[in-house]
Amino acid sequence: MPFQVAALMAASSWAVGGLVAAEPSRLLGGPRFVRLRMVYVSVALVAIGLLVGGWPTIEGNHWLPLAISGFVGLALGDAALFEAFARLGPRRTGILFAANAPITAIISAVIYDERFGVLSIIGTILVMAGVNLAIAYGTRPGQSHAWEDVRGPLLVGVSFGLLGALGQSVAVLVADPVFNEGIDPWAGAAVRAVVGTAGLFMLMPWFERRNSRTPVDLTPRLWFLVIVSGTLGMVIGKTMMLIALADGPPGLVSILVSTAPVIQLPIIWLVTRELPSVGAWFGAGLAVAGTAMVLS
Repeated sequence: MPFQVAALMAASSWAVGGLVAAEPSRLLGGPRFVRLRMVYVSVALVAIGLLVGGWPTIEGNHWLPLAISGFVGLALGDAALFEAFARLGPRRTGILFAANAPITAIISAVIYDERFGVLSIIGTILVMAGVNLAIAYGTRPGQSHAWEDVRGPLLVGVSFGLLGALGQSVAVLVADPVFNEGIDPWAGAAVRAVVGTAGLFMLMPWFERRNSRTPVDLTPRLWFLVIVSGTLGMVIGKTMMLIALADGPPGLVSILVSTAPVIQLPIIWLVTRELPSVGAWFGAGLAVAGTAMVLS
């Protein structure tokens, strides 16, 4: 599978999974939601790794970078990201999380000497400008859906979103050399998931001391949403991203994955029955044009 296709599949999975996660992350709180989701994801990925016979591909020198990637990207990054979801909603969190693309591209250029052609640079600029326009101007006056609510101080939510973006960038860059060596992506994703889950439970006392939410009962509906979002966002989305990293440079992979908020626009329209603004659609058009340039 070409890395561009895998990266766009990851973006599509994250787009839908992020919207599914909006309700349970608000009700349960980001850290609790991520813990529950990661327990399911860890079991699913370990089982898939066994079914496809991928575990023998992981050698001794692979474990440490995979573990670091899992802890930073999942125990820290995803917990922060979904706390931002709970506070800001999926649309605003998307613009913050999209910052992982330029962060990854800059760090990758410094550490891995990744270089971009002129067309890719222009496409990258268009993608980032389009993503930001699509989300920043995604709301028209009069929209009242719960996804547009801001809960708590805006600065706190923004800080969590940027921390999630940074965690994603670091995790991608740490894992990239390992997946370039040809390990099975399902088994590699399982290692990251198990370590990330363990890290979330280690950090649980710290998270709970800072969580003022009234505990919410875990209903069958919430469990269902947790499982669906985990399947889309982690089992499929994150694994597709790792497949993309096996063949593609981390900077370009992150740029293509960052189109997830643009993919969300028509889905938000369909679910809320509230048409996004003209600026949002213009931004989506820029992102599509930029993605085409990157793919070329």
